[in-house]
Amino acid sequence: MFQELRQHKSQRTSLVKRRILNYLIAIEATLLIALTFVAVRVRDVGEVVTPYATGSVLILLIAFPIIWLTCLSFYGAWDVAILENHIDGYRRLLKSSLMTFLAFSSASYIFKIQISRFVILISLICGTILHLILRWVFLRVVDSRVEEPDFQESWLVINARAQSIPEVEEFLEQFNSEISYFEIFSKDTEFLSWLGDLILELERNQSSGLVLTSVQGFSHAQIEHLTWKVQQSNVKVVIQDPLGFVTSQNQVKQYSDFNWLQILTPHINDSQRVLKRVFDLVLVTPSLIVLSPVFLVIAIALKWDSRGNILYIQKRIGQDGKIIVFPKFRTMFQGSDSNRLETLGRPDEKMPERYRNDPRITRVGKVLRRYSLDELPQLWCVFVGTMSLVGPRPILPEEEVQLDELHFKRHIAKPGLTGIWQVSGRKDTTWEERMAFDLRYVQDWSLVLDMILIARTFRAIASGKGSY
Repeated sequence: MFQELRQHKSQRTSLVKRRILNYLIAIEATLLIALTFVAVRVRDVGEVVTPYATGSVLILLIAFPIIWLTCLSFYGAWDVAILENHIDGYRRLLKSSLMTFLAFSSASYIFKIQISRFVILISLICGTILHLILRWVFLRVVDSRVEEPDFQESWLVINARAQSIPEVEEFLEQFNSEISYFEIFSKDTEFLSWLGDLILELERNQSSGLVLTSVQGFSHAQIEHLTWKVQQSNVKVVIQDPLGFVTSQNQVKQYSDFNWLQILTPHINDSQRVLKRVFDLVLVTPSLIVLSPVFLVIAIALKWDSRGNILYIQKRIGQDGKIIVFPKFRTMFQGSDSNRLETLGRPDEKMPERYRNDPRITRVGKVLRRYSLDELPQLWCVFVGTMSLVGPRPILPEEEVQLDELHFKRHIAKPGLTGIWQVSGRKDTTWEERMAFDLRYVQDWSLVLDMILIARTFRAIASGKGSY
């Protein structure tokens, strides 16, 4: 009876999610067709493309939305999984857009078809931006719907002593989950008896998912038996990776009928460095021009508010441990850096509270920090190449003594204007959390991740969390 109720609830939830995704598919397909139509109909911009253009051009333009929709489907941009992992959904969307561009460009080159640059600009770049906005709104609506009690999922967590684990609870927040715990299998217990009790507990709680926090003590055959038995009950199985070995840079190798996980040295290779550098320049060059009036207004406000220089220049540790020049708009009274250690002390769990009540910050400085405007001069560092738009935040030379040996991996990447730390609470996080964010960035770097972090930066600035 319990299993029938759980399956009915799970099927109903899956049906609703699939129906919602069907709406998304219909809306995105309409958007792509409309964008292509608008691009073709616009006159006198770039090379003129009209309905009377050659047949090959029109065929390629008609194929454009079809190619894009095919790429979206191929990369799983409409899978139910995107409702649970929003970042992965954005990543799939951006990969689809990139592949569409490559496929479209290759087709026009191979068949010698001249397509207006304006058509490509409107249909691809603007289409991607509109897609991201549409996805963001769509996922907000879905989240509000899933938070209703009827859609609440129940998850069972297996761990030692059946105690709560903060990381697991944070992970299960995305499922709007009711969490219960079950004690892990031990050698003093007969495995099949323990597994039978586990299945009964899953049925009693009508659980839709199972989290296994550790495989220690289980044999390979027992893990296979456990997962197969649970999956037969239509329950999802998730195994925690506390060592962090499941990253984009590590590789699975097959040898002698077994899979082996090769732990690769975290790095950004030469082609990735070039790609990242081009990406930085494309964004930062127009930004410096557009924001020049803002620079002037801030400079005037700083001179009016307090005496001192407009810029505050520091030395920070950059890529490969090299010292870099790190400019900011001055947000403190002149000379306040000399008593930084006396005011803030060494990094510890009380550091965020001392940041909030720092008496050295000026009135204009509080406004600049609240909206992260004091960081704008670092755009120049990105332009000259000592920093990147996205990366680990550079630390002070005197903070280097706080680094463990493992933390030096963060210096593999260029320091960034924004990053995982900046969108995850900034100064509200502990030193250990900050280091963990930096290491995660180095291990999981991709251009798509940079795009996602830049987009999330604007939301972090608007919320003001950790900005003081």
